[in-house]
Amino acid sequence: MRARLSRVAGGGLLLAVAACSRHTGPPAPPTARHLVLVTIDTLRADRLGCYGSDVATPHLDAIAREGAMAPQAMAHVPLTRPSHTSLFTGLLPPQHGIRDNVSPSLPPQVPTLAPMLKAAGFRTAGFVSSIVLSRQSGLDRGFDVYSDRFLADADDARFLNTLQKRGDLTLGEALEWLEKAPRAERLFLWLHLYDPHDPYDPPEPYASRFPGRPYEGEVAWTDELIGRLDAALARLGLKPDTLLVVTSDHGEGLGEHGESGHGFFVYQSTLRVPLLFRGPGILAGVKLGVTARTVDLLPTALELLGVPAPAGMKLEGRSLAGTLRTGSALPELPGYAESLLPLLHFGWSDLRSLRERRFKYVQAPRPELYDLEQDPAETHNLVMADTAKAEAMRAALASYVEAERSSAKSAGPAATVPPDLLEKLGALGYLGAGAPGQGATPGADPKDKIEEFKVANRLIREGLIKLRGKDFAGSAANFRELLKRRIESFEVHYYLGKALLGLKRYAEAAPHFEGAIRFQPAYGMAHEALAECRAGQGDLKGAIAALRKGREAVPLDGSLPQREGAYWERLGDRRAAIQAYEAALPLAPKNAWLRIRLGELLRDSGDLARAVELMRAAVDLDASTASYWNALGMVLGAQERLAEAEAAFREATSRDGTSPKYAYNLGLALLRQGKKAEAAPYFRKALDLNPGFSDARIQLDHLRGEPSS
Repeated sequence: MRARLSRVAGGGLLLAVAACSRHTGPPAPPTARHLVLVTIDTLRADRLGCYGSDVATPHLDAIAREGAMAPQAMAHVPLTRPSHTSLFTGLLPPQHGIRDNVSPSLPPQVPTLAPMLKAAGFRTAGFVSSIVLSRQSGLDRGFDVYSDRFLADADDARFLNTLQKRGDLTLGEALEWLEKAPRAERLFLWLHLYDPHDPYDPPEPYASRFPGRPYEGEVAWTDELIGRLDAALARLGLKPDTLLVVTSDHGEGLGEHGESGHGFFVYQSTLRVPLLFRGPGILAGVKLGVTARTVDLLPTALELLGVPAPAGMKLEGRSLAGTLRTGSALPELPGYAESLLPLLHFGWSDLRSLRERRFKYVQAPRPELYDLEQDPAETHNLVMADTAKAEAMRAALASYVEAERSSAKSAGPAATVPPDLLEKLGALGYLGAGAPGQGATPGADPKDKIEEFKVANRLIREGLIKLRGKDFAGSAANFRELLKRRIESFEVHYYLGKALLGLKRYAEAAPHFEGAIRFQPAYGMAHEALAECRAGQGDLKGAIAALRKGREAVPLDGSLPQREGAYWERLGDRRAAIQAYEAALPLAPKNAWLRIRLGELLRDSGDLARAVELMRAAVDLDASTASYWNALGMVLGAQERLAEAEAAFREATSRDGTSPKYAYNLGLALLRQGKKAEAAPYFRKALDLNPGFSDARIQLDHLRGEPSS
């Protein structure tokens, strides 16, 4: 792996030398002014017309004709969040540390595409259609606009991955942004469409055109959305100067190898993705002759846009720009992929794969080797027929895992998978000697567990629907049935715990959250739920202890110290609460409530200056909440900054005209400035809203010169 990285670095050096001497060489190739990146979730390459499908996808096919396509393109993990993270970082999952949809945020020290383009002067916007890519993922960094609002409980979405926004709604938001974007600026738009993801429910006329084939109907519907986007680019005059990239994060099993969805296996049905490019300088009709990888997109986009990568940045991917511009050949590089879902969620073996040209090796308890040219469906395992090739590819794959082990020891990004769990990774079991057919990987082979996995999916899905419907007893029954079948996973324990919490059976729920934490130590919400169980049993100190263990496991999760602060408040320890909230502050830079609450505690402790600073930051983050303006006004009033307090109370009353408290506070601020005539109407309004508001009546009586009763 280090050798590949050095070659990438060497390539960057050669580019720099060429740039210094370009005045004597050929003219620089044209670069695109704008970037539009479209990621279509769960889209198989072989369901597009340009990839040989019978599904009519005329708009995507046109992009392939007008630009370039990669007949063989691969993702590195068949899950939405880690795959998108590889796209935006140019790094493999072990390098950036996001291995699952249930993961902490991307570490802030890992560079991503949007901040690079923003630093180069681009106006940036991202519009995502699945809660899996919400800003909690960390992928929002560098976007001026990041639309990720969903009318659903984010917690429930982490397993189902089906809580989504229909593509036409997301596209509508994106087109509105394009319409308003200043033409003088360079633009980067990321549009994420989720429609081909389960559940398949294509709108008409696509449902009727594809009876019994709803997935294909969703693909055709998504093609229509691409057509609308392309038409808008042309209408707005952006098309000639725009690099348009269309790809997917992964495919879909559709029953192949027994997998209906994705995420479990690492077969081509879920790893092969479409990849299309169109833009200035790209030759029409080019078909890449090598396997393109998701990690190649970032360096390719940067070069086609003429934006240099940050100095010293290390990438696993390489730029494909030269081939896209000239059609010249590139050497083939290995393609790594993984699925840790069987291990992380069920305790079975993980899966790792390596593709080298036509051959693909899968490390599992029973390893697999396929010739993808002769056997694209991966039905004939050659691991015993070609032991030399299997051993060579096994050894090559071992270098990736050894690099991961080293990264974990040095607390690199891969250390987001806890070291004790890394020691259990099945792929670590094949580093020693042994024939590849001996099944050196520990843990159950996922091939033997696919039926259990499907049963687990069905029962979990049903249990979650009941949980969201507040049928807590019915939900608990579903998850208990899974335990009876000896199917244990993160989801089983976590959601059984949630159902029992709903029933307020705290003592029964706690062991299940502990079980969930064993599977996923870095899932902060499990630590929060365990703390809630302790608090529900009256053990607030135990709740705080649970949160502190969570903070050790997930040091970048600001919700854990924030919840700890709330428990310290319940214990009456203001100083400890302040310390906990202060710890949460840098981890939650956009949390207005946290700043208000900490400000209130500091106000009560006499630190009015810091309280004002925090509360002003809160209203900058969220100017729509009346209570925040009221809290700011109270602190300003305590500092005798009455004109500023008046302004804050006016903001509060303008946002909530039904609060007698806000009207009274505004009246009081006016009165203390000697503005009696202006104050009286607000005291009257407070009384109108609450006739029993005695303080407002006293102030009004004083203004009238009447004794208060």
